[in-house]
Amino acid sequence: MVKKKLLTLAGVLAILASGACLLPPLPRHEPPPPPIRRGLDGVRRIRVEVVNSSPSHHLDPAALAQTVAEAINQRSAKTKIGAHFAKEARGEDAVLVITVLSETLEAAPVEPGTVAFLIRDSATLTRVDGAWVWQEAQAGIWVTRKVEEGYEADVWRTPGLEDSLDKTVSDKLVSRMFAER
Repeated sequence: MVKKKLLTLAGVLAILASGACLLPPLPRHEPPPPPIRRGLDGVRRIRVEVVNSSPSHHLDPAALAQTVAEAINQRSAKTKIGAHFAKEARGEDAVLVITVLSETLEAAPVEPGTVAFLIRDSATLTRVDGAWVWQEAQAGIWVTRKVEEGYEADVWRTPGLEDSLDKTVSDKLVSRMFAER
């Protein structure tokens, strides 16, 4: 009697195991990409221009324009919008003009040996026909960094700092530009 029960139990387990193995894998559920801002309909190529009107002029406008264009291009698979940086027109549908208003430095109270950079900018995206697509004024981006040894007196001269600031500023700006509000 015990043998029959064990044999029946083994048979049931074998049927369940083989049935579970033969099922197709469950489909992956990835979240949908964020919707593209309504005003960007029809925009496929953006020219990026940067002007640094801050009194200190620490950030290079050409380097920031290139980094912003790269950030837009990294999202092009989802957004279907590409970008380039140049002063002259090259077949773009819209122009993104970014103005760096100020670049300030403050001691970060969070952790000793760190500083906080506040980059204020304004940005406007307009179609080539002059129609306004997106704009933000006086946006502030805080970036906190450790101060490397030997650069305490002039933090702005820290190697790689400008690239790091450009990357952070461009990623945040592009995220805000493509975000649906």
